[in-house]
Amino acid sequence: MDFFKSILFALLSFFISTTLSAPAVVTTVVTVTADASTPTSSASTHESGGEEHIVIINKNAPVTPQVAEVLKRLDLDEGHSDVRHVFNNSAFQGFAASMKSHCLDLLANMSDVSMVEKAVTVTRADIARHDAPWGLQRISTSSSFAGSPQDMDYTYTYTSNNLGEGSDVYIIDTGIYTSHNVFNGRASMLWSFDNDLSDKDGHGTHVAGTAAGSILGVASNANIHGIKALDADGGGWSSNVVAAIDYVINRHDARSKHPSPQTPFSGSVISMSLATSSPVSAITAAVEAATAHGIHTIVAAGNSGTDACTSSPASSGGTHGQALTIGAIDISNAPASFSNSGPCVDLYAPGVDIVSSWIGSPNMVNVLSGTSMATPHVTGIVAVAMAGNETLARNPGLMKEWVRMVAVDVGDGVLVANNGVRGQGAAGNGKRAFSGLDASGRCRRESESTAMAAWMCNAKRSLRSLAGLLS
Repeated sequence: MDFFKSILFALLSFFISTTLSAPAVVTTVVTVTADASTPTSSASTHESGGEEHIVIINKNAPVTPQVAEVLKRLDLDEGHSDVRHVFNNSAFQGFAASMKSHCLDLLANMSDVSMVEKAVTVTRADIARHDAPWGLQRISTSSSFAGSPQDMDYTYTYTSNNLGEGSDVYIIDTGIYTSHNVFNGRASMLWSFDNDLSDKDGHGTHVAGTAAGSILGVASNANIHGIKALDADGGGWSSNVVAAIDYVINRHDARSKHPSPQTPFSGSVISMSLATSSPVSAITAAVEAATAHGIHTIVAAGNSGTDACTSSPASSGGTHGQALTIGAIDISNAPASFSNSGPCVDLYAPGVDIVSSWIGSPNMVNVLSGTSMATPHVTGIVAVAMAGNETLARNPGLMKEWVRMVAVDVGDGVLVANNGVRGQGAAGNGKRAFSGLDASGRCRRESESTAMAAWMCNAKRSLRSLAGLLS
């Protein structure tokens, strides 16, 4: 009898335990999938192809899913050929994938997905190629000055020799020719949308030289990082730009958590000299996430001669967001005819006939015009300010206020970027950026005092023989 009691007791215990435990597991699974409007597997078979779309997960959902979970609902995974990018940082999560209507319909009914947007093309924001640098003096004086744009005898005035030391400058562009002399080993290529870390267009190298190159650049001691989102023709997809910002946020987090005396870290600034033909919500959201995360973001106004609010990432600045959107002026402080304007523009910077580094050889230079060229002037100003002021470095909102506060009002509502120095230009006590040529076309004697100044002068002289490149 005791034997039969033992068997009955064991069976009863098994029945009670399975009855109480099994439904709890099932209920948990059903609740999550129901809230997320997850379809059954028989209704979500993925069909390859379709147009590329950017998907951003709703971080405010009651239960925020992982990217892998959302992909699984579409019968996709991170390794699928249709999945181009996965965004996974502390500010936003999502992915970019080629999808047809059946996937888009499923995503539209998922309450934990905040955005589904078709990827669009973006292009670099340059206009023409001319000849002559002058921007360093313009951003470091409140005085007007005149001269031939071919004269390279300008003065760059600044208050501290740190010049951005410890600041991380991220150039989201066509890549960077890191072997150029102006970078002095401070430049590195970190990421590329196509795994090609070279700059085959030259645009990104030009922008980087103005932002942080020696001799030519504003923050000439900063760390320069190439983030390649545009191709050899200066174009690309909005998803590449979002993926680039995703990469920068993750790296910024890592740098913030693990600073060291060997690798000092003042802060991060993104420079984006690119534009779309219409506003792109995914880029706007990524920029907002970056600035909310403490990453300063400087963007080009665009070169259509229209309202900057009609393009991304330009629409993320001015009165519309925390980014700094930059228009272009010429040497006479007049806004360039090609420069976009309007309430999304914060201020203007030198953007006509700007000489900077170029691809091809370590001493190659080129002259370009565009809001692309104006943007890195302000990027450099921010990088220098980060290295000298911890409060500004931590707060993009305060930095934006400071940059606008120290800008020079040249009339007609035009604010011109300034680094906080209101000197008298060439007559002041500033540091000479480079000496240039004398009247006979030879390098001035003082430019021969350093190898860097000498090659820059010779490179300028060689521009006269680059008619094919500059045409």
